[in-house]
Amino acid sequence: MIQECAKPLVSSEQCLWFGDNPRQGVAVHAYGDYRLRTLPPVADVPRYVIPVEVSGPINFLLMAVWAKGDRPWPYVEGVIRAVELYRDIFRQLPAVFAGDFNSNAIWDSSHRNGRNHTGLVKLLSELGLESGYHAFYQEEHGKETQATFDFRKSPAKPFHIDYCFVPKGWLPALRGVEIGTYQDWTKHSDHRPLLVDVFDPMQTAEMGG
Repeated sequence: MIQECAKPLVSSEQCLWFGDNPRQGVAVHAYGDYRLRTLPPVADVPRYVIPVEVSGPINFLLMAVWAKGDRPWPYVEGVIRAVELYRDIFRQLPAVFAGDFNSNAIWDSSHRNGRNHTGLVKLLSELGLESGYHAFYQEEHGKETQATFDFRKSPAKPFHIDYCFVPKGWLPALRGVEIGTYQDWTKHSDHRPLLVDVFDPMQTAEMGG
């Protein structure tokens, strides 16, 4: 998925786009045998936490995230609110939460108690999800050694604010996690891509959450 991108000319079962501004929204792409279907949003869910059903060799629910600063649920508080509103559908399929959360444990004190990044990590853990990056590199939230975002494209102001939470049952098949380098990506965006290689669906049996 890609945040802050323009609306594509054509939508399909392998390309969905969400947003209010055609020049800046959220795109979800699928490849190979995978297909995408947007699920109905719940009422009053904060922008943007979007449920997408992914079908193919492995069926799962993708929650595409681009956390915004809208009141009354700014940034991580909005993501937590969306988790609460969508909780029931997590029981139907394995769930993946991925995208730009605009959040990190270093800013916990900027949010209401329990509705900060540490609170979100705890809530997702209770639902059986864990950050692929943190599981792979064995790092704590707030102590990441690799950044996903360079504020105003400055290498002197790096932050880790993009995540991919996957079912804990998938972690034994986690083959690799990579973050693009500043040198390769600063000309394209202030964000660096986060790549989580979980399994080869053609060689691995379907895994539950």
